[in-house]
Amino acid sequence: MKNIKLFSMFALLSVGALFLTNCSGTDETPEPSPILNFLGGSEFVDDDISLAANTSFSIAITASHDKNIKSLKITAAINGGVEGEVFDSSFSDKTITQYVYNGVTGTNAGSEVYTVIIADKDGNSTSKSITITNLGDPGNSLVEFLLNNDDETFKVWNFRGAKKGAYGITTGINISSGEPDADKDIQDSTKIGETSGWPARWTSRNGTEFRKVTGSSWSNITNDSELLAAWEAVGTSETTVDIVDGDLYVLNLGNGGAYALVEITDVVTTSGDNNDYVQFRYKKQL
Repeated sequence: MKNIKLFSMFALLSVGALFLTNCSGTDETPEPSPILNFLGGSEFVDDDISLAANTSFSIAITASHDKNIKSLKITAAINGGVEGEVFDSSFSDKTITQYVYNGVTGTNAGSEVYTVIIADKDGNSTSKSITITNLGDPGNSLVEFLLNNDDETFKVWNFRGAKKGAYGITTGINISSGEPDADKDIQDSTKIGETSGWPARWTSRNGTEFRKVTGSSWSNITNDSELLAAWEAVGTSETTVDIVDGDLYVLNLGNGGAYALVEITDVVTTSGDNNDYVQFRYKKQL
């Protein structure tokens, strides 16, 4: 009987202790952290990228918080080394609409990690990083071709129409269906009997290969090193590609052993006359 009473008392004490423990604890809501984002677009670096040595770049950020943001810092770590502070500024606002950091890659090949950190007065912070792979010696600058000799934009027309449906990046001229294939780096690939409409599709007739660029832009590819890095970053070559306005391609030219960058600037579909075309601009090695 005594054992039963002792057991009952122990059980009551245990329940009481559990109750006291639950009542004495408090559920604390964690302090919110600032919101930080990189701005994209052709003028800003907003993701990991490969750039040549001594290349200018810009990182743009926006930030917001339910408290005042007190500081914005940017650090850089070169080749896995200790982070060094490259920017430090004080703020007193809940929003940073846009801040742009302008930098220049180093003189040697390697890895450069840039970390942006924003914090409030209580130390609540958010950070984001971008890794720039420094390619070293940039090589020669690419030459831009924006307009042809008649001051008109470059176009490849529907090959089933009366206008020239091929273009030679190496030669710099439009080419008609009756001319040799050897110079046709780009050709419209509308097929006889294709009933679903003009496909806006390119191929080549001389072995030129296409790789669609990811993670870079027209303005960020300016020299040999950056062009080859964009080519190697894709890994898979194609000889026929579906074209969309804004697409960016690196071409391994079949007639010349060089590379070129081609950006699609418009895709125009017409009705009933086979005058459809793809408009583009390009840069190439000389």
